[in-house]
Amino acid sequence: MESSAGPSRKMPDVGMVKPKLEPGEESPPSAGEDQETAPLTGGRPFFTAIMAKTHVHKPYQLVLPVHFHRQLPNRRTATVLRCGRRSWIMSYCGDTRTKRLDGAWADFAVDNGLLVGDACVFELVAGGGRAREELAFEVQVLRGGGMPWELAAKGDKADGPIVIV
Repeated sequence: MESSAGPSRKMPDVGMVKPKLEPGEESPPSAGEDQETAPLTGGRPFFTAIMAKTHVHKPYQLVLPVHFHRQLPNRRTATVLRCGRRSWIMSYCGDTRTKRLDGAWADFAVDNGLLVGDACVFELVAGGGRAREELAFEVQVLRGGGMPWELAAKGDKADGPIVIV
């Protein structure tokens, strides 16, 4: 057993992140072979979101976590999500009670083939605070694939809770 003062261990090279598919399932659109992850830059604010049914199906809503609100303006602001080599333009609705991305979030979710259980890491790379400039987020999609569909489909209603024993 090595102590924490011992030689550093090399982390495995993550490289490609691919969704786990059941036999007969097709790969989701744009969840292509070139989906790569990159480390966060380190000094910028970020938040994560585990995709739930409302994120990836109608009504396609992504509400930003309360702890992240102080990083963002209290007004509607042009926003760009960048993922891979593509960009999606939308608005951040900072002027509403629930701080969220507007309906264009649906395009991002569909184009990236997001599924319940996938995770997205949103790193704020431009804008924020009281600045009048547009917001820009670098987004990394981490495929959930490991959560059985039977569990992912539960927990969204009181009559189908997930019970952990």
